[in-house]
Amino acid sequence: MAGSSKIAFLINPASGSASSRKKGQSLLEHLQQNAPSDYEVMKTGSVEEMLDMTKHLTEKNYSAIFACGGDGTLNLISSQLLGTETALGIIPLGSGNGYARHNHIPLDWAKALAVAENPTVKWKDTGLFNGLHFLNIAGVGYDAKISHAFKDQKSRGLSGYAKTVMKNLRIDSFYGRLQNENGIWDGKIWLVDFCNGSQWGNNFRIAPSARDDDGSFCAVVVKKSNPLRMPILGLGIARGKTENMPEIYLMNGAHFLLTFEGEVPFHLDGEAAGMAVNHAEIKVLHKSLRLWCPA
Repeated sequence: MAGSSKIAFLINPASGSASSRKKGQSLLEHLQQNAPSDYEVMKTGSVEEMLDMTKHLTEKNYSAIFACGGDGTLNLISSQLLGTETALGIIPLGSGNGYARHNHIPLDWAKALAVAENPTVKWKDTGLFNGLHFLNIAGVGYDAKISHAFKDQKSRGLSGYAKTVMKNLRIDSFYGRLQNENGIWDGKIWLVDFCNGSQWGNNFRIAPSARDDDGSFCAVVVKKSNPLRMPILGLGIARGKTENMPEIYLMNGAHFLLTFEGEVPFHLDGEAAGMAVNHAEIKVLHKSLRLWCPA
């Protein structure tokens, strides 16, 4: 095994759809019965418990902590690993698994588990949205509205997400100004996502060219447009063909300021995170997190 043998697995049994939860239970049983003595297996409960577990393991200098869950679980665990020598490992058990897919982590938990035996360790960027940590994508507007509605949806997974969208077809726009070291753009906006990774999840690639190790984010502005164009826009995102679409404006950089009037919902790694008031400031934390990837 590469490096130290001190590895922990934090399993979130509530992540994702019913199918994902079943996989999580299978993983838990497998590790409890077969894991080597130098693996520590822990089932997480509340957010506070997950954060406390991660902080404790980091202080004990574990080589890696495997987040077994979705992007929300990854967000919480990775927030405690920034700037440390403890790496993040991933066993994807979420609804969309956007960050895992971006980094080519196998979706089959048995194959993802093999990364613990033979990892490639890479330094990855993370971000701050108004001082709050995110790992993959943070944003404001329509997709954040869907995240807030999805939070209360009983049906999870892609089907649950589709049902949430169908119940929230009205797209509210707002006037905003986006600026950074490379320029200024303003206009009517449906949503803005700040992308460290390339996709929301389920291979819906909102920023196909985004990298998570180059010291910059790709800001994707979806401009207010004819609602009849929405199916075409959705198909373009699903196919990873957003760069040349007239509804989309792209801006790259390490430090963004988005200003607007009033409140708009925002999300962090797909999880509803509250309302942003009058502004959003986004910063890159360059190579702030160690990630165990497939060799």
